[in-house]
Formats: sequence, C-alpha cells, structure tokens
Amino acid sequence: MAVTAAILAAPGTLVAQGFQVNEHGTCVMGRAGVATPKPCGDGSAVFYNPAGVAGMTGITTSIGVTGIYAYGSFTDDYTSDETGLENSLVPVPHFYATYGITPQLTAGFGFFVPYGLGTKWPVTFEGRFNGYDNDLRSMYFQPTLAYKLHDLVSVGAGFDFVLGSVELNQRLDFSEQLAPPPAPAGTTLGQLGIPFHTDFANVNLKASGATGIAGNFGLLITPGEGVSIGFRYLTRSKLDYQGDAVFDPVETGIVLPAGNPFGVPAGTSLDLVIAGLGLFDDGALLADQGGDASITMPDQVSVGVAVSPTDAVTFLAEWQWVHWSLFNELELVFDNAGTKLIEENYQDTNGFRMGVEWIADPRFTVRGGYLYHEGAAPPETVTPLLPEGSRNEFTGGLGVRLNDRLHADVAYQYIHQNKRRGRVREPDAGTAPSVELNSGLYKFNAHLFGLTLTATF
Repeated sequence: MAVTAAILAAPGTLVAQGFQVNEHGTCVMGRAGVATPKPCGDGSAVFYNPAGVAGMTGITTSIGVTGIYAYGSFTDDYTSDETGLENSLVPVPHFYATYGITPQLTAGFGFFVPYGLGTKWPVTFEGRFNGYDNDLRSMYFQPTLAYKLHDLVSVGAGFDFVLGSVELNQRLDFSEQLAPPPAPAGTTLGQLGIPFHTDFANVNLKASGATGIAGNFGLLITPGEGVSIGFRYLTRSKLDYQGDAVFDPVETGIVLPAGNPFGVPAGTSLDLVIAGLGLFDDGALLADQGGDASITMPDQVSVGVAVSPTDAVTFLAEWQWVHWSLFNELELVFDNAGTKLIEENYQDTNGFRMGVEWIADPRFTVRGGYLYHEGAAPPETVTPLLPEGSRNEFTGGLGVRLNDRLHADVAYQYIHQNKRRGRVREPDAGTAPSVELNSGLYKFNAHLFGLTLTATF
C-alpha cells in the first residue's frame, strides 16, 4: 500500500508565516515602533538603529518583556462553523546593555526575537491536517559598536548570532492515502468509502539548534535643530534546521463494513488493519525519522524622520520594507519520506508607522502611535499555521522616571488584521497552491502588553 507523507507539505508554511515581531523595547512600542530616526534612551537602539547608541555615556542596561495574546477564528464556507484559536499569552523577552567607551565610541549588546510566535487550534479543527499546535522562534544575540563621526552624524553596526527552533504538530488523514491493489492506481481510500477526515496518525516535527549569522547597520543624521533622520538595515540570515519527525498512530474507532477496500470480513476494526500494514515500522515511510531544511529569515530596511517643534513634543514617522519574497519555495529532505519542494510565493511587504512623544514633566513621558503593515502571504498560501495578512495597529505608552537611575516604561498595542480567505488543506502532491483550495474566512487579532525597566550608572 502506498502512503502519502502529508507531513512534507506543512513545515514551510509555518516558518514563512512566523509573525514578524517588532516590539523589542517598550518605549518604542508605545510610539508604534518608530525608532530609526530617534531611538529611545534604554539601549534598544542596538536593535532599532545601532547608530543611536553612539554618544551614550556610562552604563545603561534594560530588560523587558512583551506579552502577546493572539486570538482569531476560521469560519467554514459550507458549514458556517466557526472554530477559534486557543492561543495563550506568549512572552517575548528583550535585553540591552551599552557602555560609553569614549564620548564618541559606545559598545552595546542586545538580545531580541524578531521572528516568532505560533498558533494553537483545537485538535478537532478541520485544519489539523495542515497543523494545529505550532511554534517558531528565531533569537538574535548582537554585540554592537557605534561611533559619533560628527555632532550631526553617527554610525553603528552589530553582528548577530541567530539561534532558531521550530515545532509543528499535525494529523494525517487516512482517506487521502492511496488504496492497495486491485484498486486502480491513484485511487484514494476516500473514494472507496473511508470517511473524509479520518485521523490515523499524529506527527510531531521538532527542530532546534539551527544557527545563522546576520548584520545590523545604522546611520543617524541631525541636519538641523529638532530634526533627525535615520536609516537601518538588518541583513538576511540563513538557518539550517535539522530535526526529527515522530509519527504516532491515532485510533480511528471505525468498524469496517462488508465489501471494504481491504477485503477483510465485516466487523473488522480499521485500527487492526492499519496496524497490520506496517506503516510505522522501522524504515517505513511513517517511521520516526530525521529531516532537514534551510530557511532564510528576510532582510529589513527602515528609514524614518523625527521632528521636535518644542523640547517636549516629538513627531515621528518611519517606513519599513521586509524582503519576504526570499521565501519563494522550500526544500524539505526526510530520511524515509524523501524530498519535497513546497511553493510559498511570498511577497515583499511595506510598513508605515507614525508616533508621537510628549514629555509631560520631568517624571512622565506619554506616547502614542499608529501603524499599517502589509501581509506577506499571497491569497493561495493563507493557512491555519498562521493566517497573517495586512493589519492596522494602535499603540499607547507611558514612561516613568522612578529615581535618578531607574526608569520604567509600559505600553499597550492592539493589532487588527484584515479578514482573509484561506485554506485548511494542502494541495495534492505535485500540484501548485491555488485560491481554489480556499474554503473559509480567517480572522486574526492580538493584544500586546509591554514592560521594560532601565537602569543607568
């Protein structure tokens, strides 16, 4: 009996749609992520614009976390059934430290997670055959140097060591497997009476320890009083994943009728038949096995301007471009199941951010902002692994000086993603993704809560 390896059709989508995270500093989060033209003084410039740490004196350290609670649902076109996500609050940490070596030269270090998140659907969800409990993390560790060339110009650069991990859980559908002879070649068991959506195996794909390198470069110019312009470029990073796919049988509970496609007597348990096929034996297609893939995290470009009409008020604006079209296809290689080439056809994205900051008095700073960002997934590759799309986001924040050395920032961000049509199944082997597979409507929103504590010495 031939068995299709559905696991090969899913991991790439998870990685490509790993939600881009930009909330790596609560001060910046409060002003909608605008930092390239005028970074905050908490050291987060290490990520947002390395040139921004030039001229920082003494020692500055900050540590914080952004809690991300994503929620949404999928509504089926035909049944009108709506299934909700079961995501819990996901903490995304960040840490920065800077040291002023000279009045012009500053060293820094940062830890942040610019690509990550995941999705968790009920195991009964129709899209469980694509993926129901998934997680992606790409952690960046960045030493940085910045130098003030002139009172008007600063430059900075960082070297990023990237550590990545991914986990996917998926069910396999027995009705999609190929029927044994004497059935005609290409006949599926579903065509012979096995019910659609018959779970017979669970797959856990886990890979960790993937490493890569990247660079983060920044330029900061202050052409006039109260005006600053920033440029920042984060390079792409290729991660080589090596992991394991673990296949576990799932009981179907089905009792076969007379005239079944396996030629066994009526009343025979389908689970007994599956056990006798040896699908999970050592060396078989669905035996536990290793696999590998190479995935490139995209490069980013940000350009922004900040204008301060008074000492207390600053208006900021920024454009960001992300090179998502790098993820056009993915090659997955498994020990037993062979090689699979997956088409993703992702598109480059643009983001536009606007923020405002008001120093209400020496102790309190109030922030707010709005941003719009395009979705990378084209209509044919919107799936339950992370159904991302174009989104509008609104932010607010407050900075509080606790004493001469300690500062706290809090922020809130709401993400409203435009509804998108998408699919819950992968295309047949050798078939390109198509909008014809889209069978319902995805909704996706999120609440984000940030807290950062900064100390200066």
